[in-house]
Amino acid sequence: MPGLSTSIVPHFMGWLNFNFPAPLAEEGQRMLEDSPSADALADNAGLWPYLKKLALRGHLTTMANMLERIAPAKQLSAPASRWARELARISRDMPLGSDEETAGSFNARWRLWNSELQSTATAIRSLLPAATEPPDAPLEVVYSIVDVLRGNGDAMSVMGETWQDIMGATLLYSEPTAQADRLPTLTTEVTDGFQTDDFSVLDKALVALLNHDLPEFLVYCSQIEPWLAAHIADTMDHINILEICRKVFGVDPRDHYVLALGEAYLSHEDLWRVGLEYLGATKAGPHMMGEYAVRIPIESDRKAEQVLRLCDKHKLERATDRIHRQLGRQKWQRGRLGAAIEHFAQARDHASIGQVCDQLWTEFRESRTLTYGPTIDGVLAAGLKHDRLLFLTRYRDFHAC
Repeated sequence: MPGLSTSIVPHFMGWLNFNFPAPLAEEGQRMLEDSPSADALADNAGLWPYLKKLALRGHLTTMANMLERIAPAKQLSAPASRWARELARISRDMPLGSDEETAGSFNARWRLWNSELQSTATAIRSLLPAATEPPDAPLEVVYSIVDVLRGNGDAMSVMGETWQDIMGATLLYSEPTAQADRLPTLTTEVTDGFQTDDFSVLDKALVALLNHDLPEFLVYCSQIEPWLAAHIADTMDHINILEICRKVFGVDPRDHYVLALGEAYLSHEDLWRVGLEYLGATKAGPHMMGEYAVRIPIESDRKAEQVLRLCDKHKLERATDRIHRQLGRQKWQRGRLGAAIEHFAQARDHASIGQVCDQLWTEFRESRTLTYGPTIDGVLAAGLKHDRLLFLTRYRDFHAC
């Protein structure tokens, strides 16, 4: 027979307690420090709500310790004191499964434990004061916790403040061997008790995930944070569960969300490089990077160097040429003719170089000074042959003699 290694319960509770902070043992320790005696602890207003939270999240050892500390309190009735101790003992006996134990063996132990809880609930119920009598609040809390531990869904719904808490308690005490395929049914049963229209986007995303509705889950993730949708889609692709989403979306969800994230980062002052890297992670990576690289706003020479270096790293030759042409026109408009020639030379844009040289020739005739001689020499030394550049340097050299 299979063991309990396929049970979803420990994984769900680990996820729940990590992402939705559970009552901490430290909180109980502070209570004990503030209320060193059983009587003082019984008067602590936070004690009983804390015990309920511990029960819902399965922290039964901590709950048992607190119950044993409070049991001797004078404020507790004799029945409340007795059943607090008994609940502490039963809580410590809660069966815990292991990968080595068979499901049959575990279920047998669980039935015995649950049967004891049923008997305990019956005994405490007979001791609860009638409606016309003064209430015994501690005994009622003990009974409500026993009711939750024996798997009473109504008791869980009353005690739990969130659907996540009720879902966790349902798995812990009603279906401790549940597998992942039970989650959609249990999620529906639990959330039916809530106004789901009032759920946050995060709640809706989690419900969709537990219902195994991956396309809807991705849509809600994108509403929470584009980064989340992109990385969830990428993870789903890596573990080969994205195909169902492709059929629903009509496009590749991974490329769609990764591309959207990259586009969002491109206009950011510091994250534009990350944006380009995201674009490169899509199926049409180099093409997309090249198309978007030429659209990045370039406000300084330093940023121009960074963009060109990134293009060179990814061998985006067409984008490199287009950016050099853009920068060349930009420098030309600002009167930086030498810088313009350098950029046009990198793009091997002979026509634009010729136009700049015409302007240089006009300026040379008016001033008799060739301002950009060193730049022109450098361009020629790099191997670019251009008639007008050669003429200007020879003309300069002739007059320098």
